[in-house]
Amino acid sequence: MNTIPQITLYAKQTGLSITPWERRADGRPAEGRIALRFFRLASGSTALRFIAEPAEAFALHGKIQKLWRDGGQESLTHAFEGPDGEVQTRLTVERWERNGKSGYAFTVRRGDEQINVPVPAERFLYAAEFLRHLSLQQAWVEGQELVAN
Repeated sequence: MNTIPQITLYAKQTGLSITPWERRADGRPAEGRIALRFFRLASGSTALRFIAEPAEAFALHGKIQKLWRDGGQESLTHAFEGPDGEVQTRLTVERWERNGKSGYAFTVRRGDEQINVPVPAERFLYAAEFLRHLSLQQAWVEGQELVAN
């Protein structure tokens, strides 16, 4: 049986799944990555995926720890060329306070699409530790076997 490390965080109408990912490009060796897949619980809705390099996942772990202590908001932005030009995806983690309430959230935005996943403090910190774990586990590149001389 093949098992894959994964956590899924659910809110009322949205969710976030964090899993290992393989980046495969023509003519290049496969590389380890971490996928953060944001989705709505409504049927037929689209998901938005943010693919992080291992070092970015580790940095995100540190940002979450800092936000848990100090509050605020931190973001990572990726851009790629799509069929209609440049596409930007922004991943934001935050500790928010409004109307006497506070909490934590993961948000992804691509164009006009935005998915916000509010989570309790313990899930926020658990996601940080999971990202730290995957940052080390996914730090690999597919290569040729080393041959001893």
